[in-house]
Amino acid sequence: MSKQNSSYSDSKSINFLDEFGLITVISSIFTFAVYIYTLLFCSFIEQILALVVAIGFALGFLLNRLKLHKTTRIYMTLFPPVIFMTLIFLIGGFFGQAVAFATMGFLAFIGYRKNPRLRNIIIVFDILAFIIPTIYISINEPILGTIDVPFDEVFAFLACLAWLSLTFRMYDQNKTRTYTNDLENHITALKKSELNLKNAQNDLKNQNNQLAILNNELRLKNTHIEEFTFIVTHDLKGPLNNINVIATEIEKKHQSSDYTNLSSYLKHLQGSSKRLSNLVEGLLKYAEIGNSSGMETVIVADILQLVCDDLSEIIKETNAKIKISEMPILIARPSDIRMLFQNLIHNALKFKAQNVQPVITISSENKNGEYLFSVADNGIGIPKEHLGNVFNAFHKLHNQTKYEGSGIGLYGSKKIIDHHLGKIWVESEVNMGSTFYFTINTKSFNNNFNQEQLESVN
Repeated sequence: MSKQNSSYSDSKSINFLDEFGLITVISSIFTFAVYIYTLLFCSFIEQILALVVAIGFALGFLLNRLKLHKTTRIYMTLFPPVIFMTLIFLIGGFFGQAVAFATMGFLAFIGYRKNPRLRNIIIVFDILAFIIPTIYISINEPILGTIDVPFDEVFAFLACLAWLSLTFRMYDQNKTRTYTNDLENHITALKKSELNLKNAQNDLKNQNNQLAILNNELRLKNTHIEEFTFIVTHDLKGPLNNINVIATEIEKKHQSSDYTNLSSYLKHLQGSSKRLSNLVEGLLKYAEIGNSSGMETVIVADILQLVCDDLSEIIKETNAKIKISEMPILIARPSDIRMLFQNLIHNALKFKAQNVQPVITISSENKNGEYLFSVADNGIGIPKEHLGNVFNAFHKLHNQTKYEGSGIGLYGSKKIIDHHLGKIWVESEVNMGSTFYFTINTKSFNNNFNQEQLESVN
């Protein structure tokens, strides 16, 4: 409110003391002073003339005070030459009046610079207002006779001095205003260019982030293809060869009607089939990583609830206790995050210590633009010599008969973390339990995700 009042006050001051408004003030003061002078020292005719002049300029001052600025401008352009023309007709002319007319023409030239047609008309009027009465008095006597009025010369001098000063002030203001406007336009253009450049840099930064994510995805896809090919051509051959060998042996035994060791063959056949089934299931899960869905908002607490529901039977069977701290909302692939927690929690339940109630603690922490998660258990732990290999494909620490599995779970977990630009590691001691740590990057994905969607979930 105070800013508006200040702006209004400045505007009011400018209107009151604008180019022609200031002329009304100066002219009114001078003519009034001259009228007082004539009352003291001059004749009645001179007093009447001085009064008419003073009233004329006082009227211009009144128009300005009534905020009739256009009317004031026209009045103060026409009244001075008319009054000087009248004085020439009545009492004669002199050099000061000629200077006054020239000054008024120059004032009109600057004051009406934005309206050239009107400016020319006023200048022509000023010239004729001086020439016509001057020619008249050169042929005929002035109407009242030649009167040497001292206030007329004083008024002409003061008026010319004041109007010339204002004229140069107007001219200088015009130049300054033009320069200032150009400077402001340049500054505005520079600010606009700077803003456009900043927006372009932000767009380029976002595009680079997206490109980095896509390049990472492409690298991971190529790695997946290579590893998948290796798995298909290498790891699946083992159980398939066993099945073929056992089937051949059973056929030979059948032809010779020798059924000794048949139960052993069948047991090996079942084991190889089961191992093959686990490998195929693990490969299917592995193939889903990074392909299951696009990035979207993931409420981790809801994901963990779904995982616990899926593992409810084994949780009841082992009498496990699962502690979950406050979980965040992420930008991630929901299916991958679900598979990640399912692998880690299932491993914690599978590798539990004997005669000890399994306790699994899951927590999270926001650290410098990424979330750090931990899944801790009180299970059998991992030997130090195996800590560096647990995330390799088909790496198994224990005998297949004791702990079933494909060996893809932790390897797949690492691939999920790779797709989310994070890291995964484990800290463990034998018989003391294990804690798996992993991070999920939030900066890169959030910068390329619709923030309104994330806020709506929050």
